[in-house]
Amino acid sequence: MSKFVKLVSSIAIVLLVIVASASMVSAAGLVASITSPTSGATYTVGQTVDLSATSVSAVGAVNYVWSFSDGTASRTGQTQTVAFTTAGAKTITVMAGDASGANSVKTVNVTINAVTSQKPVITNIATSNITQTSVTITWTTDIVSTSRVIYDSISHPDISGQVAPNFGYVASTEESDITTKVTSHSVTLSGLNPGTKYYFRVLSQG
Repeated sequence: MSKFVKLVSSIAIVLLVIVASASMVSAAGLVASITSPTSGATYTVGQTVDLSATSVSAVGAVNYVWSFSDGTASRTGQTQTVAFTTAGAKTITVMAGDASGANSVKTVNVTINAVTSQKPVITNIATSNITQTSVTITWTTDIVSTSRVIYDSISHPDISGQVAPNFGYVASTEESDITTKVTSHSVTLSGLNPGTKYYFRVLSQG
């Protein structure tokens, strides 16, 4: 009889160990982590920030939602990008959710610095989509900057001493790409007079 009691007790202990192990696995649940950016990283206004997250112990597919402390529009997906339009400390948050309804939230803090005004170098000026009354002008700059085209039916080989924004040219487009500056620029001139030769300059401000 004592042997039977001892055997039953041993089985009970094994069962308790199994139950305890199962509870520990269940308690671990979904755990997310942010692999990019790293906490404490610094960027500049307009610079692309790569967002990437991973998770472990997930049940089924995992959905990722990114949010930002400054009100920047949220993003969805395991990998994404964001470019902040204002300087300052930013908190980036990802919430991961799996098929079981479990959620895991992680955050990192980054710093966005204001862009120091620089003089961009303009290259690769080209024209395309030419019609009787319009043309698209493209160019690139070595740093992010704004876009503007000044144009005239008269040549202006020297604009020294001329006043912005037209610098002596008869017409100018509105300055674009101000909030989010770019390195690849494209401006379309429309309402041109057919059969007229036009001279133009591209302007970019860092």
